[in-house]
Amino acid sequence: MQTGPSTTLHNGLRLSVAPSAAHRDVFVVRVDGSVDTLTADDLDNVISTLVRQKRSRLVIDLAGTQYISSAGWGIFISRLREVREDGGDLKLARMTAPVRDVYDLLELEGVLRHFDRLDLAESHFNGENGHEHIPAPRIASIQHSAPSDVPRSVAHSSLEDALRHLVVEDPFYTVKEMRGRLTETGFLNVGRWPIVRALWSLGLVLRHQRFRYYRRQMRGSHTPR
Repeated sequence: MQTGPSTTLHNGLRLSVAPSAAHRDVFVVRVDGSVDTLTADDLDNVISTLVRQKRSRLVIDLAGTQYISSAGWGIFISRLREVREDGGDLKLARMTAPVRDVYDLLELEGVLRHFDRLDLAESHFNGENGHEHIPAPRIASIQHSAPSDVPRSVAHSSLEDALRHLVVEDPFYTVKEMRGRLTETGFLNVGRWPIVRALWSLGLVLRHQRFRYYRRQMRGSHTPR
């Protein structure tokens, strides 16, 4: 990939990459169209190419993006740790209303930083505008030393099993509330990052997905034997 502006077209998705005019080593990936199962790989290829070239200070400009599927959000999350470990970061800018609605629904504000203006996102890499740098999220080893009054089946389950249990307990728990309940049941030092990743792998990251899972489990529990 060249350092100058470049454009990729595929299935209606337009991706362009250009260095920031005002900030050295910051690259802007402009996304126009929809990021879905057919086009998510194109976005991932662009980001991974930049990362391989040690261009890890990235701003994703979403001013022309009308839709991002779970596959697209998964790319941002999976690449985020990689760019931060390389000393960079990945920031979102200028979300359209439909994209912002899903971003808020997924409660990603504590994981992926968003800016309403492109210049603010670019300048944030240089510590401007009074913002502090957000350190790379750590996927800590989960300790299972549960309190004595916690049932053994819950205390010794995997994070995924514990999250399934919480969805059945209350499908409308926020990620923050899930984190609190996990701590109560013996999962110490588990942060938002591993919770979001686990929910994603289970297909339970959206509230309506959790509610459908809850309904299925409730119907199954009342099935006559």
